[in-house]
Amino acid sequence: MSADELEQMRLILSTFRDGSGQVILKASGESMPGFRDFERATAVVCGGTTAEDKGIFDVLIPVSGRLPYGVSCKMAVTQRALTHSSFMEMSNSAKKFADEFQRLGIDWTTQPDLAGRATVDLVSGWHSVLGGEVDLPGSRYLLLSHDRAWRNFQILCYSLNLKHANPRTGVKWRVEGRRTPSSVAGYVRDGVRDHRLWQLYPNSGGQLKYYPLLEWAEWTSPSFTLEQPPVRSLLERVNEYFPGRWPR
Repeated sequence: MSADELEQMRLILSTFRDGSGQVILKASGESMPGFRDFERATAVVCGGTTAEDKGIFDVLIPVSGRLPYGVSCKMAVTQRALTHSSFMEMSNSAKKFADEFQRLGIDWTTQPDLAGRATVDLVSGWHSVLGGEVDLPGSRYLLLSHDRAWRNFQILCYSLNLKHANPRTGVKWRVEGRRTPSSVAGYVRDGVRDHRLWQLYPNSGGQLKYYPLLEWAEWTSPSFTLEQPPVRSLLERVNEYFPGRWPR
């Protein structure tokens, strides 16, 4: 993303602070861009389209004479600096993981190694099935990260390759839970510490969380803030767009 494209993205995201943003902050009532808003902004900046559904890719970018690129847009709170990582929620479909474990005969509570490997293989395969429709080598994850105060933002670009750390030889899998098994977690070595790269909650909505290291990002934007546009209520917008037509 060039400097001009980043500024375009920043300005588009800023428009959602006018009251139309998907996220409403509880403390202040301010509106902020949500994940759908980020998808739409990405489509405009990259000259692509978004299907407004939960397909494998959120944005498709046409390329002359070639298959389109796919962009999977993610949005999350910036992780603590000491983790050296980002965060992406990859799935929340418990049934997909349960079906895969059943097909392979895996009991995740006693076989975390097999469950972890199968999980990464399954998610990676979701992209592979679109190989004839989308240019997979040119496709990416695009992450919009923000602090908890929604003041500082950053965009990071990651490869679709979820096996940067080989799930068979480079990840240590374990079952976690204080009293009973609640998740399967995969750890990699980051310097002198263990870093939790994966965490799957099979019984809690099937949430699959991915914490890629910052050094794995192919591109990272500078931190930026959003502009504050005039805030308009719905009625004010109607009167602005269609003056005199509101029935009295």
